[in-house]
Amino acid sequence: MSKLKRKFGFAFPEFVQLGKKRKNLPDWQQVRVAESWEGKGLFESVAGKPSRLSTARVATIYFVFFSCFLVLLARAFDLQVIQGNIFLGEAEGNRLRLEINHAPRGVIFDRGGKILAQNTPGFRLLLDPQRLPADKKQAVIAKLAFILKVPNSFLAERLRNAKGEITLVNDLEPDKALLVEAESKNLAGVELEVSPIRYYSYKEITAHILGYTAEASKEDLAQKLTIPYVLGDKVGKAGVEASQEGILRGVNGYKLIKVTAEGENKGDIYQSDPHPGQNSTLSIDIDLQQFVYQALQKKIVEVGAKKASAVVLDPYTGEVLAMISLPSFDNNLFAKEITEQKYQQLISNPDNLLLNRADGAAYPPGSTFKMITATAGLETGAITAETKLVDPGFIILGNQVFENWLWRESHKTEGSINVVQALVRSTNTFFYRVGQMVGEKTIVKYANLLGLGQKTGIELPGETAGLIPTQSWKLATKGEPWYPGETLSMSIGQGDVLVSPLQLSIVTATFANGGRLVTPTILKTGEPKVVRENFLKKETLGTVREGLYQVVTGPSGLTWVFGNLKIPSAGKTGSAESGGERAHAWYTAFAPYPNPKIVVTVQVENAGHGSEVSAPVVKQIFEWWFTRQQR
Repeated sequence: MSKLKRKFGFAFPEFVQLGKKRKNLPDWQQVRVAESWEGKGLFESVAGKPSRLSTARVATIYFVFFSCFLVLLARAFDLQVIQGNIFLGEAEGNRLRLEINHAPRGVIFDRGGKILAQNTPGFRLLLDPQRLPADKKQAVIAKLAFILKVPNSFLAERLRNAKGEITLVNDLEPDKALLVEAESKNLAGVELEVSPIRYYSYKEITAHILGYTAEASKEDLAQKLTIPYVLGDKVGKAGVEASQEGILRGVNGYKLIKVTAEGENKGDIYQSDPHPGQNSTLSIDIDLQQFVYQALQKKIVEVGAKKASAVVLDPYTGEVLAMISLPSFDNNLFAKEITEQKYQQLISNPDNLLLNRADGAAYPPGSTFKMITATAGLETGAITAETKLVDPGFIILGNQVFENWLWRESHKTEGSINVVQALVRSTNTFFYRVGQMVGEKTIVKYANLLGLGQKTGIELPGETAGLIPTQSWKLATKGEPWYPGETLSMSIGQGDVLVSPLQLSIVTATFANGGRLVTPTILKTGEPKVVRENFLKKETLGTVREGLYQVVTGPSGLTWVFGNLKIPSAGKTGSAESGGERAHAWYTAFAPYPNPKIVVTVQVENAGHGSEVSAPVVKQIFEWWFTRQQR
């Protein structure tokens, strides 16, 4: 116990000592005096004897203390009053500034390694009103206006409305950036950041696939992320840029600098380098993409249409090899600072330039939907491959007349035909009858099994689910019951049925690959994502595939279009009523038959018959694709 010591840490470094080794402790007389002391006998000894301190010595002590007090007071006055402005100026002159080196986004490649999206050197010009002294405001505005070639009033207005640091220019040209850097000592409050600019090599050709980026919005900045966005970051807003944001986005570099009030650099305190985002390789074949774009563009001009779309994909992996939407736009407009006027022109354009019609728009599929109705009939046993039904030319249901196209055009009938012949001739009355046999619910069931009425799951934002109407949907949406005539309309892909070109491509791919429903992907992958398989009978698949093959090769089929194509193919036309003067022209196909490599779907809005408008484009795509494959 006598040797115990307790230490209280760095704030209290003394020791508390206990035991026999304690020294300089008061005796009992001193303790009694301390306990009874009331301030008397200040200069008396403990025994009550007079103190040895004389009056003169006391006066001397007081004088010394008073002199020290005066010296300290004088020094405080000197520091606070006489030299106060000097020290204040030095304190204000030493400030810290954080510079951000925005990380470049990852590069986007096509499946062959060709660059689709990359970064070019860029600079972002900022102005912080809080770091701009009032007496230098006009001079800074004048200097910036001269460098940027803008009116002084424009910058003055920006400053007047600023509530914090503002971006003056998002994509400052390198020559102007050099001028700003050279004049940095005369531009208090102005900051120049490295900010890579996104560049899309193929512009309109890949705009709907790649999408675009824009400066981080208030909503982006407010997100609770592990690495939050900061002002000036570029964020993917559409297409692959948006869906792959977590991969393409890099990690910014930062530099903490000590500067004077005038902006003079006094040295770096801390610096970290930016880390670029990861690269992404798409399933797109850019050479094919360019060819399809040009072929489709030429066709819509030829037929006097304005809007069209096309999808080319691998039926086994679901990889999208090409995806076109017309009309398109130059996504480089967003890479730089797009003006409000230009943005309004884009979003208000009646042709919806920003809409990806291949997966973000849905249309009546017309006769291409007959693949689904045929499947419903075959799977349920309502019909077989040998079942023949008589075409009466039309069917009367209540006060409605449902006609076959041949009756409408020439008052002729097809006679007695089976399902393969009905697919080839696209006989409405055959599928009206099948629709009546199986009912609306069965058609809906197989449409859903084949991926319709729901999003496909492709890695692109803005995809539509389309619509496969049901009794409950109609009651909830329109407040009306389901009428028998609506089942007939559904059976030929009309009424409220809506599908996207991508969805129809997946349906076609399911028949092409032998009955596997796969999820389409815009990313290069060797592993397909199978949604379901073995859900259709082999006999059903064989019968529908034969019907699609006869559409191309049969005597009543499209031999006039595909007759000289060396590669055998199978497909289905569609001319869907749209409410306009001309129908939507569809054609979806796969080749080579019977072991396909690609599926192609082309849709041209308000253009006429699918056999005349879309099928010839599909033929051109087949020719180009297989010619290149043989090289």
